[in-house]
Amino acid sequence: MLVSSSPGEVHGLARPVAEKALAMLPAADVWIFVSPGGYASGREARVASAYPGVRKAVNPREFLSFLAFGKRPLGFASSGSGVVVHLGGKLGFSVLLSRRLKYPLIVYTDRTIQGAKSVSAFLVEDERIQASLISKGVPADRVRLVGNLMIDGIGVDADRDEARTYLGAKDEERVVLLFPGTRTQEVAVMAPFLFRAVELLARVERDLRFVLCLSPFIGTASLDSIFSHSRHRGKIDGSSATVLKSAGPLEAVTAEGVNVRIETLHRYEAMVAADIAICTPGPVCSELAYLGTPYVAAAPLNVPSAVPLPGVSPFLSAIPLVGEILRKRAIERREESGRFLSIPNIKAGKLVAPEVVGQLRPEDVVIPCVELLGDTARRDRISRELREAMGVAGAAEMVVQTALSASRGTLRGTDRGQEQDSS
Repeated sequence: MLVSSSPGEVHGLARPVAEKALAMLPAADVWIFVSPGGYASGREARVASAYPGVRKAVNPREFLSFLAFGKRPLGFASSGSGVVVHLGGKLGFSVLLSRRLKYPLIVYTDRTIQGAKSVSAFLVEDERIQASLISKGVPADRVRLVGNLMIDGIGVDADRDEARTYLGAKDEERVVLLFPGTRTQEVAVMAPFLFRAVELLARVERDLRFVLCLSPFIGTASLDSIFSHSRHRGKIDGSSATVLKSAGPLEAVTAEGVNVRIETLHRYEAMVAADIAICTPGPVCSELAYLGTPYVAAAPLNVPSAVPLPGVSPFLSAIPLVGEILRKRAIERREESGRFLSIPNIKAGKLVAPEVVGQLRPEDVVIPCVELLGDTARRDRISRELREAMGVAGAAEMVVQTALSASRGTLRGTDRGQEQDSS
């Protein structure tokens, strides 16, 4: 039972575990339970149900109904042997599911220990998190170092030349990727902002091919509305775009006539083909870094709660005045502490890839993009350092191995964890 919440967690954490479970345990009955969360797109269960190895994904309403009233999701039947794997969202939902099913609980965490007595094993990305949990009182034998799960789901079936050919890039063209987010309300802000940025880039740089990678959590039917720049025109500088109706690849054209290809299927191949990318500070930064694609992480806070900012609740961020104060304090804390927004920079402990955050204009993104496009040596250095920061794949296999041990009752510390929970 894989429990996850936001698009980034469902796609970046639950998906690779489900795929690895299929490869290692073909007979396993894998379900994804999507817990409620402030950064949900509303399409998590629909998308996750199509992942290889997943029997079905349960939406938040069904999940809550099962926890509160015991109403089982359609087709769901638990056996005597199983395990709950927490892969993002509020840990409490996973704890309750574990208790309802009487299954052990293992947690892939970034320092969260609420409900620690109910957890058989904490799976962590690196030594820093491992040391942090142990310092908070978690027994060392219940903390397992497995690596960065986010990169295990990255699969590329083409080399750079093949990927560029797929995108239709000419030899002299440089490919610029755009990642506007994973939720409709986020894309409605970021896409027009990025469209304006590419219009400005196209004025000062020649031979550019722009590709917008659309999240699977965004439907294509409403793109004209999302790209219209009608919702937040007074709050953020942007440009509208119209989706072209043709038999070829999906494409949009901005108000100034700049063509932007819309890629819905082969996002990783697009990353391999790209010279640079512009993205929001989310899981996509880890994917780009693992593949060595230099990026500019942009978090315009012009529209409350549209673009997630670490340390600020999406619900509180939307409250007039209160949200503005919280965002301002979060930025101040980040500047004072020297913390970064994107995970690769955090892991590297320095600003490898550029970041811009605050009340932004498209020019704030264009400037670092022009600098990167004009400096091949710098792009090569950033690419190398990003790869080094992200490490190697293999975490999904360790998560599945740990889950299997927990379900069989052979995981060291499992019995003690359950005894503490019942006491």
